[in-house]
Amino acid sequence: MTSRAILFVGQTVPGSRTFQRINAFKELGHSVEVIPTNLPGARYEDKPSLSTRIRYRLRMPKDSAEAGQVILDGMRASKYDVLWLERAVEIGPKILQAAKEFNPALKIVWYAEDDMMNIHHRSRQVEAAMPYYDLWVTTKSFNARPEEVPSFGVKNILFVNNSYDATLHQPVAVSDQDRIDFGADISFVGTHAKHRAESLVFLTKQGVSVRVWGNGWAGMKDKVAGLMIENRPVYDDDYIKVISASKINLCFLRKENRDLQTCRSIEIPACGGFMLHERNAEMKNLLIEDQQAAYFETNQELLEQCNKWLAADQEREAVAAEGFGRVSNGSFSHTERLQEILAEAFAPSQDQDAS
Repeated sequence: MTSRAILFVGQTVPGSRTFQRINAFKELGHSVEVIPTNLPGARYEDKPSLSTRIRYRLRMPKDSAEAGQVILDGMRASKYDVLWLERAVEIGPKILQAAKEFNPALKIVWYAEDDMMNIHHRSRQVEAAMPYYDLWVTTKSFNARPEEVPSFGVKNILFVNNSYDATLHQPVAVSDQDRIDFGADISFVGTHAKHRAESLVFLTKQGVSVRVWGNGWAGMKDKVAGLMIENRPVYDDDYIKVISASKINLCFLRKENRDLQTCRSIEIPACGGFMLHERNAEMKNLLIEDQQAAYFETNQELLEQCNKWLAADQEREAVAAEGFGRVSNGSFSHTERLQEILAEAFAPSQDQDAS
């Protein structure tokens, strides 16, 4: 693959998968300059200010890090092949137009793991800028339908499956202390959501205990017997230890994002974990039911599946091993995904083919 000069714009906060893709680009031999969209020291757990919340409600986020100006300064100083904007909702059309004026051959690529038809994710700046992207990349298959993202003027949209960091997400040996610190029969890693909480409370009321990691769960800590709320997120090595030290790893989808798959849908099997995932056709095409992952739809089926697989150690471990094999050998790594995206970004257009 041709080495590219990439100007990468995105969130650089602890736990962000942005770092994983930056490193994957470098691993592929590309040169990468990074422009953060967040202020130094920012974290996912930071409480937004009143003005930030108001601007969020108005769908006009402030470019607090002045990423737009830094993009233009970078374009003046160097010639880049790719301007990669990773959920850079602060960046509007004027910046993209100016970047193209500096370098007409520049490929401007959008990448996000959110449902960008959800108005809470789609800022007014992004709406106005959508026609100026050379390639719009989404992990939401439905966003590629003509009536969804393309209806905002996006000319070239690419759906890709979620991916994992092959240097990070892999099976690890867990010590006895790791099992105490991170282990569980059943675990869930993710932010609080109403339907997730309802499902977990249902399980515990049926005598099934669950250990929960992530943000937003403080109000449930020590409130429900059998529901062990850690009240903190786990990232990177600790996240992998949770997966490796848990017999069953639950994967709930986010309803407001219309999720069919998430990053955890791929990361859990990549780490060799047994995954119990909300059922849908897209996921069942990726990981075969009861062979490479297990699935559920209702709370009652969730309970039945938990009891079934907790009582079947050998079968559960065999499914986890098959899931690991499918993901690790199935072109799901970040490097493979980024190669796919760059190939699409630099593919000759139909107009060029015709000429």
